[in-house]
Amino acid sequence: MSRPRVTPKPAKEDVWIDSICSQCFGNCAIRVHRVDGVVVAIEGNPDSPTSKGGICPRGASGVMLLYDPNRVNLPLKRTNPEKGIGIDPKFIEISWDEALDIITARLKKIKADDPRKLLVNTTNVSRDALTLTTSFARAFGTPNMLVSGAGIHCGNGEHLFSGLMRCAFTRMPDSNYVEYYLNFGCPSGYGAYYCATGMAHRMADARIRGMKHVAVEPWMGMPGINSDEWVPLRPGTDAAFALGIINLLLNEYNLYDIPHLKNYTNGPYLVMSNGHHLRDKQTGKPLLQDLSDNKTKTYDDPTLKDPALEGAYTINGIAVRPGFELLKEHVKKYTAEVCSEITTIPIKTIRRVAKEFGEAAHIGETITIDGKVLPYRPVAVGYFRGAAAHRHSALTCMSLELLQEIVGANNVPGSILGLNSRSMGYPETGQPSYCPSEGKDGLLQAGAWRGPPPWPMHHARRPENLGMEDLVPTAHESPLAPWGILEPKTFGISYKPEMAIHTGSNYLMTLVDPNLIARAFKDLFTVSLSIYLDESAEFADIVLPDTCYLERLDLKADYESSIPPIDAWTYHLRQPVVMPMYQRRQSQKVILELAERVGMLGDLYEAMNLIFDIKAPYRLDRNTKYNWEEIVDRRFKGYFGPEHGLKWFKKHSFITWPKKVEEMYWRPFVKGRVPIYFESFQTAGEQIEKVKQEHHIPGFDTADFQPLPDWRPCKSYEEKRTGFDFYGIYYRVPYHTFTWTYNNPWLDDVSKTDPYVYYIAMNTAAAAKKGLKDGDAVLIESAGTGNAVEGRVRLTEGIHPEVIAYVSGGGHWAKHLPIASQKDKGILPQWLIPLDWEYLDVVSLNLDLCVKVKITKRPQEVRK
Repeated sequence: MSRPRVTPKPAKEDVWIDSICSQCFGNCAIRVHRVDGVVVAIEGNPDSPTSKGGICPRGASGVMLLYDPNRVNLPLKRTNPEKGIGIDPKFIEISWDEALDIITARLKKIKADDPRKLLVNTTNVSRDALTLTTSFARAFGTPNMLVSGAGIHCGNGEHLFSGLMRCAFTRMPDSNYVEYYLNFGCPSGYGAYYCATGMAHRMADARIRGMKHVAVEPWMGMPGINSDEWVPLRPGTDAAFALGIINLLLNEYNLYDIPHLKNYTNGPYLVMSNGHHLRDKQTGKPLLQDLSDNKTKTYDDPTLKDPALEGAYTINGIAVRPGFELLKEHVKKYTAEVCSEITTIPIKTIRRVAKEFGEAAHIGETITIDGKVLPYRPVAVGYFRGAAAHRHSALTCMSLELLQEIVGANNVPGSILGLNSRSMGYPETGQPSYCPSEGKDGLLQAGAWRGPPPWPMHHARRPENLGMEDLVPTAHESPLAPWGILEPKTFGISYKPEMAIHTGSNYLMTLVDPNLIARAFKDLFTVSLSIYLDESAEFADIVLPDTCYLERLDLKADYESSIPPIDAWTYHLRQPVVMPMYQRRQSQKVILELAERVGMLGDLYEAMNLIFDIKAPYRLDRNTKYNWEEIVDRRFKGYFGPEHGLKWFKKHSFITWPKKVEEMYWRPFVKGRVPIYFESFQTAGEQIEKVKQEHHIPGFDTADFQPLPDWRPCKSYEEKRTGFDFYGIYYRVPYHTFTWTYNNPWLDDVSKTDPYVYYIAMNTAAAAKKGLKDGDAVLIESAGTGNAVEGRVRLTEGIHPEVIAYVSGGGHWAKHLPIASQKDKGILPQWLIPLDWEYLDVVSLNLDLCVKVKITKRPQEVRK
């Protein structure tokens, strides 16, 4: 008997709502399908010029995040005074009023006593959370911001040099014109780390029109599998490869851009034997030698015509040589033979790649775009965490940047571009408007930067903040806060922290060895605004249920001014597609309420005006109270005029207009130079040494504060103990974001389809020597921490024989993450990574993520 046909009831509501994803910091445009109040699907928005309709598995899986039954839904208070990894906090439910009363009382006490005793911990993934908590910290009076994981693991070195060389927080290839992309392990988006989905489209189009992509990395991950050529090298030797290429270009092939070096770099600046520039006695400005009349002049002398790049001169009895001459001489020791031995890359490959790169730069050629004649340099050097996350990060980044700079491929068509370094503003308002400019010593300084700009550098001073960035003028974000918390007096810090506010990060799993982080945070009264009861929330004393990106309105969803550096400006709106469920509250609104309760709301408004760049006449008045929607409305109107407020954005989703040639390829239009001789690094090192001696501060080896690059071995190269014979490295995949996404069931399914995500990649021949077979259970012990993690090997030919590789973010243990905490869901590399001077680049404060490990077979589990 057949069943009667049931006609489904028509939906009362069936709508698509535009917003912005927040599953990583790519901020891709999305369309969310809601039926009868329930989100049923998420797709990419094809109308957005940024992500071009693309969406990755993380973006599609947002439905599972929104409706995850394991989320925090109401305020919780810890009742177990003992804190430790795996210790049950014994949370009890409390009301929002009780929670906020407890937090407010502590904040008031600390603010009255010493505001520096508050530590604010946040994440790079949510730009709104980072920027607002930065505003809160500034208004409160604390210098202590800990940004968990991303910078100190990924881009501290890269961000420093991107700021110095192209006045932007980060860098991306010009996918419209690049012909040769030499990519040192930069993963998502075909080697363009930010805006992965949109750049994947763009870089794929570049491949179709003939761009060659050469991926240089130990493990054939995302860059390698999407490349024309994979060049495996030993971890941490990227600088040697780059310096070998530079030597060949400068001293054998003669492929370098002389006009660019003379007019747009400090290569002509004269250098004394002590490593510092010869300076004008009256103005203090660096001097150059003008070949047109054989006179010594300052860089800004209007009669300067032909500055010397080479030669030896004696000025007022002082022997000097141009910085470029010193660079050219300095790199001669990096022969192809020497670099081959260091990197394991064949000599013929080093020589071939160098010649291909130099010839592909089209030195001397121009291109006309929109009537503007511009230098045409269609070569780009990509790098990020893989190359930079080593003990000598700054020297590596310097080497890679100089490879780009000597051929003149800086913010011109086809080259590496700063991520939106220049904005001439929305045509109707001229906002937002910023531009690089000539700063101290004639070097470029950024027109916009979130926080103190990288140039001019601040003067080294006694540490006041727990991360000690104030001691290091070249630092960005710092991993040193655990030491500052545990041993403040040792480092000259005059107070001890008492409280932490934690938003949107899982710091216990995203910094270094969790044992150290646990010791540092166990005595801090911690407030966690969190979606999950993850490993870090388990350390909290108060947990407040946060909203996810599908439940909230954000003030700044336009990360780094709309991501791609080409084509169009686009400012999006992230808006709630459903109302917050249960007792969840948007963390931004909670921070506003706390500021009001503490009596610092006006100070917070003033900090937000500055950090969020809210323009007059819409700047927040310290004596007026605004709700969150009004604040968002005022920021939009300040940029785009009174007709383009929040109401307009809710209807239209985003505003967009074409980028001008002068914005995308601004280098020929802006006066100022970039360093290829980094005198400022030597100066910073000398300052640090002075402060260390005055205040008896240990550590902070300044050996790498040098004006020219070198390759130096990581700590791993010095490990001689028996059995520690593999370099352990971690990598990322485009369907996981740090530790954030491992409890998502859809992404768990996707991960199972990839043979490597939950496994440890190992070279087939190397495994055979160890008696290991595919799928074997193994124990990996770190030479750096002494900790060990368990996993299973997956054998492959696509990995350097001296290396094992594993995905980051796995290895959870929090019981309220029932999927992520299952056995064999990947490993957590942080167990293997120490906080140790030998594993730290002092110049950039980048951690060394490459550790020597011992791998041994462990007995198979008994199957029931």
